[in-house]
Amino acid sequence: MGMEVYDDIERCFDSGWSDGLPVIPPYGSLVETMLKACGWSATELVGRIEKQHIEIRGEHLAAAAVMAGCKPEYGRFLRAVGEALVDPALNLSGCEVTTGGVSTTVIASGPVVEELGFEHSANALGANNRVNATIGRFAQLVRLFCGRAGGVLQAHGTVGHPGRLSFCIAEHPETIWPSFHTQFELPAEASAATIMCTEGPISVNNHYAETGEQILRTISDAIAHFGTTNFYYRSGGYLIVIAPDHMELVQSAFTREEAQRFIFEHAARPTHDLIGVGRIARDPAAMWEVRPGEMRRPVRSESQLSFVEAGKEGGKFSAVIPRWTANIEVVSKAVTPAN
Repeated sequence: MGMEVYDDIERCFDSGWSDGLPVIPPYGSLVETMLKACGWSATELVGRIEKQHIEIRGEHLAAAAVMAGCKPEYGRFLRAVGEALVDPALNLSGCEVTTGGVSTTVIASGPVVEELGFEHSANALGANNRVNATIGRFAQLVRLFCGRAGGVLQAHGTVGHPGRLSFCIAEHPETIWPSFHTQFELPAEASAATIMCTEGPISVNNHYAETGEQILRTISDAIAHFGTTNFYYRSGGYLIVIAPDHMELVQSAFTREEAQRFIFEHAARPTHDLIGVGRIARDPAAMWEVRPGEMRRPVRSESQLSFVEAGKEGGKFSAVIPRWTANIEVVSKAVTPAN
């Protein structure tokens, strides 16, 4: 690498074009190649954030993909991710500036997982694999650059989490339950890029369970801990990552819909306990439907619970990933099939 490139990397740092790590300088030739791979023109308006008067063009997204280290071969998946990120339902700008410090989390599912070489087994939530790492980083750079309107807005995350650098999960290509994206009205045979605004993962450890019910009870408890953000507003949701050893027990006794219902029913705490520790105001607004004396769930319906099958066999772990309370809708886009 010539010193000119090194100097350009440093200029990117100096210009605020970085997430704290070195980026690939977005040279025009690289951006043009990425635009072609993604199927955008440079000036094409891909999306708007109306309240902040932010316009996101093809060149913005292609430059972010280059800077993240993505290969042009990822173009069809990056296009789906980009379209999902700028979908108004996601609330991209809110995701960037909330005190919740959440990430724009990518979930890859369907044939594209094998076609592009996503890691879906070992360390599935933090794979040291270029596809996962750079596509996850692309989503975070778009959040960082476009969600802040180029620096006009400021982030206010209280603690944040490491996924704000990169957070990309891939589902196993062969699943026991229907593919992840079927939970969001896409056909099972499709490939999909799904975006959620999420907090960091919570590990769920159960090495001695003998039944699927025991696993689901453990997951329910991890969801309904005192500190979970959703207990008050109940408008977000939870992504439940089930690894193979836990899935073997769960699938023997539950369909996906039955597992949703079980967790919905069991992930709850007495409202008076929540009030007692200060998690809910003693005189809450009527719109939040707080009823002292009743059990309270952090979601309003089981549809706010979704499952993805990922991880490596051999360890009896799963994970729960809370969605941001203002990420009311999950955005899932079909990926164009490979030629």
